[in-house]
Amino acid sequence: MSNVRIIAEIGINHEGSEEVARKLIASAAAAGAWGVKFQYRNLANAYANDARQIGDEILQKEIRRNYLSPDQILNLTHYADSLGITPGISFFIPEDVADFGTDIARFGFFKVPSVEFTNLPLIKHIEALGKPSLISTGTYTEATVTRMLKTLDRAIWTPLHCISNYPVNVANAKLGYITHLRELWGGAVGYSSHDEYWETCLLALQQGVSIIERHITFDKAANGLDHSSSSTPDEFMKLARFAENLGLILAGNGPRVPNQGELLNLQNLGRSFYAAGEIAAGDVVTADKVVLRAPRTGLGQEESDLVLGQRALRPVQSGSVIDRSVFEKPVTVSPDAIDFARRKKLSLPVRFHDFEALSTRIPLGSYEFHLTFGDVERSIDINAFDKANRYSVHLPDYVSPTLLMDPFAPDEGQRKASQHVLERTIAFAKALQNRTGRNVPIVGSFSVVHGSLDTFFDQHAELAEIYRDEGLSLLPQWLPPIAWYFGGAARLDAMNNVADVVHIKKRRLPICMDVCHLCMGDKVFDFKAVDVVNELAPYTRHVHIADASGYDGEGMPFGEGDPENHAAIAAAMALDCIKVIEVWQGHLHGGAGFAKAVMALKEQFS
Repeated sequence: MSNVRIIAEIGINHEGSEEVARKLIASAAAAGAWGVKFQYRNLANAYANDARQIGDEILQKEIRRNYLSPDQILNLTHYADSLGITPGISFFIPEDVADFGTDIARFGFFKVPSVEFTNLPLIKHIEALGKPSLISTGTYTEATVTRMLKTLDRAIWTPLHCISNYPVNVANAKLGYITHLRELWGGAVGYSSHDEYWETCLLALQQGVSIIERHITFDKAANGLDHSSSSTPDEFMKLARFAENLGLILAGNGPRVPNQGELLNLQNLGRSFYAAGEIAAGDVVTADKVVLRAPRTGLGQEESDLVLGQRALRPVQSGSVIDRSVFEKPVTVSPDAIDFARRKKLSLPVRFHDFEALSTRIPLGSYEFHLTFGDVERSIDINAFDKANRYSVHLPDYVSPTLLMDPFAPDEGQRKASQHVLERTIAFAKALQNRTGRNVPIVGSFSVVHGSLDTFFDQHAELAEIYRDEGLSLLPQWLPPIAWYFGGAARLDAMNNVADVVHIKKRRLPICMDVCHLCMGDKVFDFKAVDVVNELAPYTRHVHIADASGYDGEGMPFGEGDPENHAAIAAAMALDCIKVIEVWQGHLHGGAGFAKAVMALKEQFS
């Protein structure tokens, strides 16, 4: 991820209105900015009596028109604190700091603007406050910058590259100076942006700044000096997103590994070999016996040497996919491994079409039906399922080809479709419970946040409570940092971070812990996967388990993911609940991936 801090400078864009300033603070917080910054000048100290230049006349008028008192600014700092955004302030002379008295401690950071870069009394006065502080280098020569940097306390200051034009033309940003400034300073530097185009800040991010400061406004065409070099809340949201994901954006300097979304697209859009006619056991497979068709659930054309000229070990029906199981002896799951899996309550994910084959080959006695929105409309003979087995059900992620499962969606069509799919899934789970006499957990990937996290967790806790009263367990699933929806990728904002642990514990919300998702998340967020498994163990009623590589390598075979994942996998294996093996494409090639996973888990944890 990234440690870049985005600061929304209000400056004088509040037009002298405390109410407008409050709205700007709220917008900055909603956009994901780390901090919000004010400017303060005591009007009695700002300009000389005989200041008569044309620029002086303009600036004096604007400064007086846009004045906020210390009391007003302090009210705004309290409001910023309430929204979780850090308040800061710029001063131009040390005397003005005294206007805030002991309340000066309420600011989280301070700033010396470019024009006061050489104001050593102000610099030393701010240093004495002991808070993180910024100083801009605009308007001054290299000799002055070099000299002044030597006077700064490195424990306090972060120098900012700045071009003091309002706005800065795209050709004048001189972002290369960021690298030069970092070499001069010998530490972290930032960028104070007055650019005409906010996108220039993206290039500053790539230069490695730790802070970006930019003015915020509701209208870049408004009457005022700073609006044209400011960004709207929407632009701030985009900038904050880029800053937040900078480490992920710039990752990949190494061997190429397709992400999970690419693998899904390869499967759904790519082609593999299918039998053009009947292929008998012992036949040599030749080009006239196969065709390439979608989806790619078998061997692809770049693997033709594994197909053409090879002798089939088993018969293949016309139109059936040709995968490795046609040419390789099946992986044998030993009786000891089956016994281990049953004792550990391991389970396999299945679809209606492969349930019989997988349950016959790997008889774990526990299976989770992964449903699609089409599956829930089927007429199902519940008596076809062995009542001695344990079952669980995974809600469809989609309720149509273009809509996610979201029973709280503002859009009425999506909400009703989600509620319909949920009710059909609930009916199937109830039927399985009646058939087996055992609880059938229902796992849901609820990922859409409407409003706050409090609202999200309240809604889903209430939903779970409704079905709990009916004897059913509806379990929100721990999610990855990035979800692979509709062939693309989407950052998720719930059920994947430390803040969610607090909400789950507060509501005592039963969940499904997906260890693979969790291990991907600890590469992005500030937690250790094993710690989350242990902390949420009292609320974990069900587990999905697989290894992971990085933040987007989902469903890796056990032992092929990142070594640090082992502790979280071990902690999850110790939990007394069903654990569904979710190795990617484990059901293909005759279930070879699942068979290998059972054997690997026995080897590691028996």
